[in-house]
Amino acid sequence: MDALIRIPGADLDDAPTADPALDPGRPILGLAARAVRDFDLIRPGARIAVGISGGKDSLLLAVVLRQLARRADLDFSFELVHLDQHQPGFQRDAFDAALARLGFACTVVSRDTWSVVESKLKPGQIPCALCGRMRRGILNGWCRENGFDTLALGHHLDDAVETFFLNLLYGRRLDPLKPATPSTATAVRTVRPLILVDERRIRAWVERSGLAPVPCPVCDAWPDSKRRDLKALVERFRAMQPEVHDSVREALYGSGGRGYARPASSENSAV
Repeated sequence: MDALIRIPGADLDDAPTADPALDPGRPILGLAARAVRDFDLIRPGARIAVGISGGKDSLLLAVVLRQLARRADLDFSFELVHLDQHQPGFQRDAFDAALARLGFACTVVSRDTWSVVESKLKPGQIPCALCGRMRRGILNGWCRENGFDTLALGHHLDDAVETFFLNLLYGRRLDPLKPATPSTATAVRTVRPLILVDERRIRAWVERSGLAPVPCPVCDAWPDSKRRDLKALVERFRAMQPEVHDSVREALYGSGGRGYARPASSENSAV
């Protein structure tokens, strides 16, 4: 059985978005609104569960959705859900403090996936892929059981670029990270409203806000990672082309998804 904990928060209209430091700013909100529009990420009447880890990306996602929920042209509701995976070293106090600063309520689902992941790891294997699949499976199940038709995740443009190169170099296919997963009659739809937002903007927002995001105690401490190597590669690309993220954004997702082929099958396996 899952242990459910409810962290109280402010109502939508009472949330502390008047603090200029917490405002995402027009560029981020504009890119998120464009993604919502171009990829039909928020459908009328949607009930959205926001997967919140405490990291910078999911914290920004929650704030952006709160801003978008105030728009007259969007009709949706959302709630935050956090999966406590019993990872050693997770900073629970910092997580609670970040949510309190933003004024969000949150449901915590407790499930010891870390013991399972640890038992299945081979020597030298990085746990992120296995951990991520288990996390998404549990969150999707929780959404179905609690009447949510959509799960929002905080993947951003840099994640998309890295996934593209992972699939190109190691998967032998041209397959970018998808703004939304394919939807079936029974599946919970996964959406990524920050897919067009580059990580530099997110880091700048965190610095302005004074928030202290919670790092993953496992992934962030792992010494070797192909994805970390690709981050360094993208930085080298930036030295050659300072607007590399703008170029990739338009190549992969421009003009309503010109470079993004909406698939009919399963979600990208590299993320």
